[in-house]
Amino acid sequence: MFEPGLSIAEVYAAAERVRPYVLRTPVLTRVVQTPAGEATLSFKCESLQSIGAFKLRGAFSCMTALPPGTPGVVTWSSGNHAQAVARAAKVLGLRATVVMPDNAPAVKRARVVEDGAHVITVGPDSEERRAVGEALAASEGWAAIPPYDHPHVAAGQGTAALELLDEVGAIDHFYCPVSGGGLMAGCATVLRARCPEAEIVAVEPAAGDDFARSLAAGERVSVPPPDTIADGLRVVTPGAWTWTVLKSAVDRATVVTDDELMVAMRWALSNLRLVLEPSGAASLAVALREGRGRCGVLLSGGNVEPAVLRAVVGG
Repeated sequence: MFEPGLSIAEVYAAAERVRPYVLRTPVLTRVVQTPAGEATLSFKCESLQSIGAFKLRGAFSCMTALPPGTPGVVTWSSGNHAQAVARAAKVLGLRATVVMPDNAPAVKRARVVEDGAHVITVGPDSEERRAVGEALAASEGWAAIPPYDHPHVAAGQGTAALELLDEVGAIDHFYCPVSGGGLMAGCATVLRARCPEAEIVAVEPAAGDDFARSLAAGERVSVPPPDTIADGLRVVTPGAWTWTVLKSAVDRATVVTDDELMVAMRWALSNLRLVLEPSGAASLAVALREGRGRCGVLLSGGNVEPAVLRAVVGG
């Protein structure tokens, strides 16, 4: 187990490691009226990364810190982290094996295979795929690249918040999706150091509110595998290590319904000309519902299944 907590220095170090490999994604700003009042929403568009998601930051942060001679890597993911590890392994010349659930979106699985990774399929439970991945790493001598529960991964994800604040300056509220917690752990570390007065709000599906329950209980709480279109937000328990950061760094958690996610995806298409996946629209859905003042909104990904996108456009 890693030492608890994450420092802003670790995020800056990760920024140096990932700079040659990731896109400094644009920030789009819109002034909107929400039920809470006028809001200036600054969107960090991680959906425009080369794999369509922020996960590339954490994968390169972790994999560029591996010891020389590492024979290969293994990870477990429902999709975006799987793509990130497969792409980073291809770029860095490493073998990669990815454990994916049988309900992973076909578009994400296909892209993992296209980048040369070997895929092992298991059931939908995130704990099952983690156990299979960790067992493979131990038996084969590969480096495990967890999707969230690792300080190098979280530090890499936090570089998105560094770039956001570099561009827009101080904000009043920060909205970010949370599942296992790597993205939020990295971003919250940056916000606490650079913009300590900002309210940090974690967003998750109503059907998978393990983080909200954990904050209320003061300890990690598990929920059954959630039935939600937000396939990137289906982890059932906050990460053991990420919890050491999140329990004190995040101000509150809130949830969104699948219907709200669809509305937010439609709004992004019409107003930002951006395609978002359901998970990537979670923070937007809450910002449109309650945003006021200066708000940073992390749009985490755009790898949407064609059928879901058709439903958004047709709705």
